Amino acid sequence: MKKQSNLETKDIVYDLNLDKSDEITDIDLIENDRLLFTIKNNNKTYGVIYDINTKNIIKIDKKND
Repeated sequence: MKKQSNLETKDIVYDLNLDKSDEITDIDLIENDRLLFTIKNNNKTYGVIYDINTKNIIKIDKKND
């Protein structure tokens, strides 16, 4: 993982189409062009990766047994 230093400020507008009961608990920057959102809904936690350049959204919702 790349260390996040000397970051410049950038306004980013995004729409994740979340449910009313979804709560963003954490946001991390991935390689300066993607945001990783950790989202909690009741007892379920999942992730969403948002590509800043293409505005693509990838939902990560997988259980590890």
